[in-house]
Amino acid sequence: MKPFQAFRTGGKGNVTKTHLAWSVGYGPDIPTPATDGKFFYVVHDKGIVWCLDAKTGKEFYAWKRLAPSSYSASPVLADGKIYITNEDGLTTVVKAGAEFEVLAENPLDEYCLSSPAISDGQIFIRPTKHRYCIGKK
Repeated sequence: MKPFQAFRTGGKGNVTKTHLAWSVGYGPDIPTPATDGKFFYVVHDKGIVWCLDAKTGKEFYAWKRLAPSSYSASPVLADGKIYITNEDGLTTVVKAGAEFEVLAENPLDEYCLSSPAISDGQIFIRPTKHRYCIGKK
C-alpha cells in the first residue's frame, strides 16, 4: 500500500513539509478517493474501504472489505451514496458518512475499468461490451 497525504493550499515551491495537513500509511494505487469536503472515501485496489476526516485524517472506519476483486474505477459520490465498481462489473453502493453500511450490490457480470458517471439522477456505467443508463429519463 502507498502512503496517502493531504496538503493545505496556499504554498509555493516544495510544500512537502510546510503544508502537510495529515498523512496515513496506506492509500490506493489506482482509484482516486472521493470527497464531499467533510470525508475522504478511499478504496484500495483490492476492495478495502476507509473513511477519513478530510481535515485531520482521523479514521471514521477502516479496513472494511468489499466483494473480492480488483478495483480500478474511482468511487463516485452522489445523493448521499458512494458508488464503487469493481473489474468484475459489480457496483457496490455504500452509504456516505462516518459509519460503513452497504446499501446494495448490483452485478453486470462484465469486465469494467471505468468509474460510474452520474447526471440528472441517472447513473452511466461503461463496461467492455455494453453501455448502461440506470434511472428515469
